[in-house]
Amino acid sequence: MALNELRIVVVDGGKQTSNQSLNQSNKQPKQNTNSDNKDSKLYKMLNWSNQVKEKISKNVTPTTFYALEAGASIATQTVKSLANYYLSDIGRANGDSNYQAQVNRTLEIVGDVSSVAGGMWGGAAAGSMFGPIGTVIGLIAGGVSSGISLGFKYAERNREYQHEMFKNETSQAYNLARANYSVWTGRVR
Repeated sequence: MALNELRIVVVDGGKQTSNQSLNQSNKQPKQNTNSDNKDSKLYKMLNWSNQVKEKISKNVTPTTFYALEAGASIATQTVKSLANYYLSDIGRANGDSNYQAQVNRTLEIVGDVSSVAGGMWGGAAAGSMFGPIGTVIGLIAGGVSSGISLGFKYAERNREYQHEMFKNETSQAYNLARANYSVWTGRVR
């Protein structure tokens, strides 16, 4: 029977992580490559929300930070729900379902434009570590990537529309053929 080494790590009041304790017990120096990446401008730009959370959490107590975070998420959810509630009721309030479809389409266009802009922003941020040329190339690549996914979205919609039209035309031709057949034969179907 083989015996395995069992190592118990005791963390002093949460001040050290288990990796730090293991490294200290083995007398090995800790390698900290993660903090070097966190100091780069690209990391700060891509993770701006985490940067804001870290700065706030350093300046307030954990209870206050939790309350602020919960309040922000509740406020965001409330604003989105109110906007959805009132925008989805425009057609019924005016008695015009086509108007509601136009409002929904306008919101979709705004979302599509913002997704392309977000893709371009993300590409530019990723390319910025290679200087101005990298920023331009990243901007173009992000825009092209977002454009491709939008193109496939609308191609799928067009395919679905064409299929529905084919089914409607086939159904209509079938019903007309049945009606013509029953007129000539005198049978009612």
